[in-house]
Amino acid sequence: MFDEEDDDEGFDSQFNSELERYEQMLSAKEAYYFDSEILEQIIDHFIVKNQMKKALSAINFAKDQHPGNSVFELRKAQIYSTTGQLKESLLLLQNLEKTEPFNIEVYVTKASVFSQLRDHENAIKHFEKALDIAEKQDDAWEVEDIRFDLALEYENIHDYTNAIRVLTVILEKSPENESAIYEIAYCYERLGNFDKCIEFYTRYIDNNPYSFTAWYNLGNIYFLKNNIEKAIWAYDYSIIINDEFASAHFNMGNTYMQVNEYQKALEAYTKCIELDEDDALTLSYLAEAYERLERYDEALEFYHLSKEKNPDLAEPWLGIGIIKELQGFSKEATNFLQRAVEIQPENPNYRHVLAEALYKQERLLEAETELEMALQVEPNYADAIIMLAKIKSQFSLAEAIDFIAARENLEELSPEVRIYFSVLLWQDGQKTESLHIFKKEFLINSNSAKTLFLYLPEAEHIPEFIQILDLNNE
Repeated sequence: MFDEEDDDEGFDSQFNSELERYEQMLSAKEAYYFDSEILEQIIDHFIVKNQMKKALSAINFAKDQHPGNSVFELRKAQIYSTTGQLKESLLLLQNLEKTEPFNIEVYVTKASVFSQLRDHENAIKHFEKALDIAEKQDDAWEVEDIRFDLALEYENIHDYTNAIRVLTVILEKSPENESAIYEIAYCYERLGNFDKCIEFYTRYIDNNPYSFTAWYNLGNIYFLKNNIEKAIWAYDYSIIINDEFASAHFNMGNTYMQVNEYQKALEAYTKCIELDEDDALTLSYLAEAYERLERYDEALEFYHLSKEKNPDLAEPWLGIGIIKELQGFSKEATNFLQRAVEIQPENPNYRHVLAEALYKQERLLEAETELEMALQVEPNYADAIIMLAKIKSQFSLAEAIDFIAARENLEELSPEVRIYFSVLLWQDGQKTESLHIFKKEFLINSNSAKTLFLYLPEAEHIPEFIQILDLNNE
């Protein structure tokens, strides 16, 4: 008798011997006989090693020696599928489907090809065929893998309801399937059904209280619902179960940042760095926590470290630029901010920050350009609209007023934009229209007064505005 480990070692030794014999045959340009199972193992070995030319050569040799064995044709179809020869793969698979109507791999491979062709309807159809055969053959491992692929295919066509249906079955049978846990959270998130997602995870955790990934995903859903207390509670449980789960520490840090608990955020990011020191994004977030605590030297140290780890990450360039600006090094700051914008040209916030730095250097035309490009990406970006109007007002009040008035969706914009518009009208002498706009905003939200005083401090002493502000006391 010998144990399973001895059996495995014996198998590896035998396979290596056969592989060496096969390669020796090629070198000698001769033809040796090989058992079909050995040839299949050799072909699979080349596929795993991504040596596709060798695999195809072995397939052709195997077909000559064992012309009736369809597995070699199937392997060729699979190689064609992975190398982008999709039409060729489909032709082989269509023939195999006729001769091998109960072969699960044929339908799974065909579904994969259709998925690559973005013919998701046919992909789903063939995954379902494969699933039906696997269930009849009582192959539990195959069934679970096929179900997961089927769920992903439903996600590809944004049919999240059916994806959830399939994933739920997986989790009923394999409650520790982490991939299925993550995917079902994603589906509920896409549907915006956060309450249902919380219900699912709560029920799941009742049966699997030590699933740190389930607690983590529950925290993510609470965070999306802006229930910060519950999010921290869920992340905390995830960390208690698995203190080395970096993602939970990272999201805990993000949650604390959301509520301005910068010291706690710093501690969470620091733990995350201990677990994954090479993660440039975490280093940048840690730097931001130091920045918010006004510990600028430490913030710069970690921003620079993040930048060194990944020069193509925009966040550290932005962070360094902001700190340099705060320290009065405007020109140096601008260089960093410009690099951040180059990396993320579609980020309107980055362009706005750069525009502010340019504005302080009186590079008004360049600032205008950045703001206009920000508004091309996000037309309703309030900060960019106000700042651009502010720049225009320095040359012409009428131009600044026309710029805001010309916006088709003025009523849908931020109240702050309309209050600034009211200020511009007042400065231009259009007092009746100015007061009308401000009064309307103030009656909706009395905090509008703070915005008014921000842009027109003397309004506290202007009788017409005082009269509107007194409406709250009547």
